[in-house]
Amino acid sequence: MKKMTGICLLSCLLVAFGISCSKNNSSGGTTKSTLSLSNSSVKKGQPLIATANISQSSAFVKWSVNAPSASTYISSSGNKSVMLFSNSGNYTITANYYLDSMASTPYDSSSSPILVTDSVYTDSVASCNAIKQVGINSGDQIVLTPISYSDTGLVVLAHTQQTYGTNYPSLGFPQITDSSDGAYLFGFGSVTEYPCGSSTSVATPATGWVSFAHLTNGAHELIIGLNGTVYTGSLTVTETSCTFSWNYTSGITISPLTIQKQ
Repeated sequence: MKKMTGICLLSCLLVAFGISCSKNNSSGGTTKSTLSLSNSSVKKGQPLIATANISQSSAFVKWSVNAPSASTYISSSGNKSVMLFSNSGNYTITANYYLDSMASTPYDSSSSPILVTDSVYTDSVASCNAIKQVGINSGDQIVLTPISYSDTGLVVLAHTQQTYGTNYPSLGFPQITDSSDGAYLFGFGSVTEYPCGSSTSVATPATGWVSFAHLTNGAHELIIGLNGTVYTGSLTVTETSCTFSWNYTSGITISPLTIQKQ
């Protein structure tokens, strides 16, 4: 009798297990969405390409980074995103997956860490026998992000809001003119692409650097040109900080407005 009871119990467990497996199979199963990055670490200002390998081809992807918005630029298209970082550190990139763009709750998500080193990215202007120059789009904007102020001067990351191809488009290094009355002048004229160089899987913004060398203490007028428009403000330098007075919210923007000396 005990043997029969044991057989019945075992049979029930097997049936229950079979039903459980059948339920998983009846739903077709799910494949976990994953996230891949073009690099495991990047320099400040180096474009990072994030790709969501989504389990449902019709899914809508929303991207986020665990960092203040002022230090991270995100441009997304489909299941890919281009990101720029202006501050070094360890970040986590997250892709949230929605059934459609109107859904309020993601059905899945995936994350990946990224290390941003303290180096400045300059590879985008590497030597190339063939270059292509295109004008900056009339509706584009330039974002300026001060990243360091030391004895050698002030370094500012510049990037466009729009994208300009997959060959690491560059804004170069605009030359600053120090006028006789102490004003700083420079401008952005075109985007340079390098067809013979390496290519990304998605179009990226144009990036560049502006270097204010040998700053002198005091208030200086700041004049920047873009597509025929002149933007004016001021830069005040002290022993401990640089502070921009800049009232524009489009065209050319600057953030943060104050940076401390390192």
